[in-house]
Amino acid sequence: RSRAGLSRSQCTVQSSLSHGMLAITAMVKAMKVLTSASLLFSGVFTHAATQAAAGVCQLETEDLTVRDHSLFQLGTPSTWVADASRLTSLEGRFESSSSVATVGKGEWCEIQVPSNAWTLKYCSKHLLEVKVLTYNLYWWNLFGWQFRNGNGGSAGKLIASTGQGKPYDFMGFQECEDVDRVLQDASLTGQYGSIEAEHAIAIAYRKVAWELLDHGMREVAEDKPEQWWGKRGAQWARFRHKSTGYALMFVNHHGALPVGSGGKCGLLGTAYNILHAITSHRQSGE
Repeated sequence: RSRAGLSRSQCTVQSSLSHGMLAITAMVKAMKVLTSASLLFSGVFTHAATQAAAGVCQLETEDLTVRDHSLFQLGTPSTWVADASRLTSLEGRFESSSSVATVGKGEWCEIQVPSNAWTLKYCSKHLLEVKVLTYNLYWWNLFGWQFRNGNGGSAGKLIASTGQGKPYDFMGFQECEDVDRVLQDASLTGQYGSIEAEHAIAIAYRKVAWELLDHGMREVAEDKPEQWWGKRGAQWARFRHKSTGYALMFVNHHGALPVGSGGKCGLLGTAYNILHAITSHRQSGE
């Protein structure tokens, strides 16, 4: 199962989405913006997004879609792009009703639908290769003493083997009770800083390359009663690349149960709450 938590991609991102980051395919119909924004949470334009978004970020003289290791920043075109008309967006601007509409009605996570003018889409002119891992550790099974009791450090060893040659810049873990134990099993203690958050999610970052600026966590979803384990959070962290000064925001999320439902908050409620968490903490240039 620990090996099943990792899968290779043709670009620099290696990920497992079974219980990990927000299930993009389940969200596309409910909210088209996630096809772009969710895949950009880590600052990396994935191969899947490249296929889904042919033509995004095309400027007059440069096509960035051929660079699936490009660093994409999250920002507002009117703020970051001198001529927003030169930016070809994935699905157009964030569409919503002009009325004061909300989703997740009656729940603690009820949230207003964003306005028509609101968007997170922005294409950075800076290119930087970033290697990212997302890994659902299935902790109770893999590390529970009554089950596999760590399985000889198999998760850490798998991370070490897939990070040889080019180490991961960022790692987002779900169902993770002790990120430092995982790093120790990978013989990476000291090379990575770790940030733990509520709801068993954690981030690790490569300290030699990145400086941690700020971090936090916001609850964005909750499991439905039939598979209830609690609320779910969006963990965020802001970083500065030490050698270039480029800024990046990384977001880590474990989806609500049942899988693909969005939980009690629904697909839109979960998605809008995650996007709201980003806009609440993202700083200029990230």
